[in-house]
Amino acid sequence: MWKWLAGGALVIGMGYIAYDYYRAGFHTRPELPEGAFSISFKSGLRAILVDVPNERASRRYFGYPVEVPFYLEDVWSYCYQPPDSEREQLRQQLGDRPGERIEGVCEIDVDGDMVVRGVVTSVPKL
Repeated sequence: MWKWLAGGALVIGMGYIAYDYYRAGFHTRPELPEGAFSISFKSGLRAILVDVPNERASRRYFGYPVEVPFYLEDVWSYCYQPPDSEREQLRQQLGDRPGERIEGVCEIDVDGDMVVRGVVTSVPKL
């Protein structure tokens, strides 16, 4: 009897892992550039952070999506650190929150047109 329960729990656990993998869109994620890492947010923002240090062990990441056409909602975007002038403008738009820093601005290349998909920020884990 215990074998059946353990087997059932294993099947349910594996099913949830597969469901979560597909829900987050990892099956459609392109290959990552050298040193990049990816995060999929529940808000729908799928971000590949390029030239941004991966500090997931010590910081929590938040994604602020921007409204885009429906056909771009589940596309992976590439995120880069913004220049200082743009960073200050974003800080004013998002509000100044203690400990929060802007990690990247995420964009999607649509036939040469760059579409802003969102902003990724982080705060220290406490």
